[in-house]
Amino acid sequence: MPTQLLRTQVTHTPPVVRALQTARETWPDESDGKLLLHLIEEGERSLRDERAAEQSDRLAMLERMSARYADLHFESLDSIREGWPE
Repeated sequence: MPTQLLRTQVTHTPPVVRALQTARETWPDESDGKLLLHLIEEGERSLRDERAAEQSDRLAMLERMSARYADLHFESLDSIREGWPE
């Protein structure tokens, strides 16, 4: 089918064959090309979800750390300097 979009050729290496066999369990009536598209879409979704979970975990950790030190009060730098000789 004519297209102006870039095309990519994939060699059926053993990992690609395994991925296609796994995908065929979910989408049994699809061609290899369609299975590869499904795998790409699912992989991208998985990576995006993983990144979002990591970011959420990192924010939760920062909030816990922040809460741990919320009751600490530090003197301002100016008040500390008041006691220093010039």
